[in-house]
Amino acid sequence: MSLRTGGHKVIKLGAIAALLAATMATSGCISLLPKPGKPPSIITMRADPSLVRTATPAPFTIGIGMPTMPALLASNKIAVRGDDGAYGYVDRLQLSAAAPQTIQNVILETFDRAGGVRAAVRALTVARPDYEVHFDVNAFEVTEPDGGQPGIARIESGVRLVEVTTGRPLASTIILAEVPAPRGERTVPARALEKATRQLALQAMNWTVRTATPIHASKAASATR
Repeated sequence: MSLRTGGHKVIKLGAIAALLAATMATSGCISLLPKPGKPPSIITMRADPSLVRTATPAPFTIGIGMPTMPALLASNKIAVRGDDGAYGYVDRLQLSAAAPQTIQNVILETFDRAGGVRAAVRALTVARPDYEVHFDVNAFEVTEPDGGQPGIARIESGVRLVEVTTGRPLASTIILAEVPAPRGERTVPARALEKATRQLALQAMNWTVRTATPIHASKAASATR
């Protein structure tokens, strides 16, 4: 079908329709967005499932504070510290939660599995424990393997025991945990850091029980006088 305009110019509607259809089909294949890359490996850190539960837990409750840490370590990426002290991140490897929450989760689950105290909860929730444990994490990182030597997964934290009713700090210590991070598949740095965090969590629980038990016993004795 065509239209005649003034007896001179003929417009072929069929040809125009075909041209428009071809243009639309072609435009559907054009995208200004980059092609998606390979998805990252996502790791959820957990407490050691082989922990043996304590037969007689300490007679008090503990609140586990959300760890504070430098911003460059507090994301959901695995930080790599170079020989010069500069930081980078492991490519396409992420934690399922940001580092502070991940560390808190491992510590809380360690208290739950080992049963070192009557109960453990997250600090600053509806539950009001007898004491709180706060963590100032200054290392949560891996180093790269060097030749035949494995890298190191390291977590270091200041730990403070605080009385909830008064907010008074009762004791503090520093805990360091390191494990080898050998060469291997992409998830190896995260799994090595998980092992180090498990060690720190267990040491923190044991220190908390040793430190708070005599304090709590003294308070209980004073209350009965």
